[in-house]
Amino acid sequence: MGEPLVVTKQPTDRRAQIIRVCTFLGGIYFFLYWLVPEKFVEAIGLTERHESISNGFIAVGAMAIGLGLFNLISAHGDRIVFRKQGWAYSLALLLGLFSMLIVTIAQWQQGLATTAEVRKSQVIGEFAQRIVEDSEKGASVPPLPVRVEALRRYTGERLAELDATTLAAGGSDGPFQDEVRSAASSVRLSLAGLSAVGGDALSPEGKQALIEVAKAGGKLGATESTLLRNRSAATTVHQLYRFLYDGVFNQLGAAMFALLGVYIAAAAYRAFRIRSVESALMMISALVVMMGQISLGQLISDQLPELRQWLLEVPNSAAFRAIRFGAAVAGLMLAVRMWLSIESKSFSSGKGQ
Repeated sequence: MGEPLVVTKQPTDRRAQIIRVCTFLGGIYFFLYWLVPEKFVEAIGLTERHESISNGFIAVGAMAIGLGLFNLISAHGDRIVFRKQGWAYSLALLLGLFSMLIVTIAQWQQGLATTAEVRKSQVIGEFAQRIVEDSEKGASVPPLPVRVEALRRYTGERLAELDATTLAAGGSDGPFQDEVRSAASSVRLSLAGLSAVGGDALSPEGKQALIEVAKAGGKLGATESTLLRNRSAATTVHQLYRFLYDGVFNQLGAAMFALLGVYIAAAAYRAFRIRSVESALMMISALVVMMGQISLGQLISDQLPELRQWLLEVPNSAAFRAIRFGAAVAGLMLAVRMWLSIESKSFSSGKGQ
């Protein structure tokens, strides 16, 4: 007799189980949120928390982007270090990646600084408008004279800061500086009208004076934004970004699509060879559409443009809807398989997986 068959029990992969459970719970939440009646969702207080939950899933997606970036650096870095085949292409990829990351982050920081600077001027108009709104509502706020004095003090400090920094800097943006100076002068003139604001109640004259300050402050913020963004466009960081994005990335994309045109022409040649009734219909339809698009087709027949339009709107639209419907069904089935972790072998940490 042979040796008895010994069945060894495979250890449970806890990591894979946790991932499957989290995947299922994440999918069932959005499925039930869409399926359950809205009244029930509001009754359990889920409507107010839905945005926070969605933001949490967005944060998880951002982590996945970071993981993909790490995987990209690890895979191509290994190829560069050990000089594997094609390491020069990996080096070009990583150099482009880090260059674009550094320049984009620098431009982002520059944009944040510009926005913060413009925000200081925008506060003038918003502060004045808020005083008017709170006075009309009778809101419990600091006394009106105190708020008006705070507005006058902040506006004076901001205008002095503009004169010492933004407007003092020279450059080729003279017309933009003149617009900012004009807007600042309008703000100073509107501040003079705040003398009509007195007492604890806002008079019609005082309300109009605050509205003028709000308008002048809004104009100041808009003109300063134009000036600072014009200056940002002339910085080294912005020029590098334009070079990398417009000069390199977009041009490489155009070259890639130009090469794709060659393959499309070759595929069209193979597809349009008349070997069956279907290929003959495709060939005739393509010729009608092309001839109906150009002026030569109109000279041949006045009906060609109308026939071309009918082919695009009726048969082509019907075929396109069928393709979209099939793609939607395929996407739904793929989503269900991912939700139920049917295709989840990569979740397992076992070596034999």
